[in-house]
Amino acid sequence: MEKENWVLACAVYIDEHLKEELSVERISAWAGYSPWYFSRRFKAQMGVSPMEYVKQRRLFAAAGEIRRGKRIIDVALDYGWETHSGFTKAFCGRFGYAPVLLRAIYICDASMEGEREHKELYLKTMETYKKTEELWEILCQTLRENKTEHDQENLIRIYELASSCHKGQKRYSGEDYINHSLNVALILADMGADEETVCAGLMHDAESGIWEEELKGEVTGERILNVLLAYREFEGRYESHDERGALIALADRLHNMRTIEFVDPSTWKWRAEDTMKIFSPIAAKYGDIRLRSELDELSMKFL
Repeated sequence: MEKENWVLACAVYIDEHLKEELSVERISAWAGYSPWYFSRRFKAQMGVSPMEYVKQRRLFAAAGEIRRGKRIIDVALDYGWETHSGFTKAFCGRFGYAPVLLRAIYICDASMEGEREHKELYLKTMETYKKTEELWEILCQTLRENKTEHDQENLIRIYELASSCHKGQKRYSGEDYINHSLNVALILADMGADEETVCAGLMHDAESGIWEEELKGEVTGERILNVLLAYREFEGRYESHDERGALIALADRLHNMRTIEFVDPSTWKWRAEDTMKIFSPIAAKYGDIRLRSELDELSMKFL
């Protein structure tokens, strides 16, 4: 096992054995390291202890089965909880609501509209080839739904500026490049980011010279520029004096992983490894379990 990849391999191993008895001793023995060394290296790379990671992954896997209609007690037993109450307590601690609510939503949706995923478990996903105008409307709607304080005229100004910066540019998927910027901004809005961060998300891939030329000299523009500079700082060394720069990088990586099938397949593995080694732990650091879980699940498909 390659030294730089063994922690990621352990994460994959955990995901493949979630319904079995897992311990630090078992996982470290599989990896070929002492429990102490394994635990230290795993936490340093993944941002949480091995058993906390196991618990998180079990809860998300359990949530997936519940939202597909499986009985709560059966799911709890499958994933290692001995009682309904113990599982409910852990579930509430992670998601902020009881599993019975997720089960009730499944029953209601299945009877009225057909099965669908419970939207609160993951960040909003916009299918590829969604029209630019639709993405813009969804972004505005998300800001309204989250009651995010913002100046609509300023948001329109930044959106139009971003659109002009990317005019004629295409993604590998064939989409207009501005759709990527809108998706990044939408992820940030769904995470509850403030107006400056959402606007910076719209502008994050524009040339930095344009940032300064168009945003310097007025209060709101300066605030957005500061977030963009924090993002550029994070890109250089995976650290930033302003956490909002890291949030933009995380949103950018999430959308890139959602659309990874459009890039060269020979790059899929290293992109997934990079996501697991760098971006997932950062998502854990900022406490966004939805973002962390989706990054992990997307990455594991290619490891």
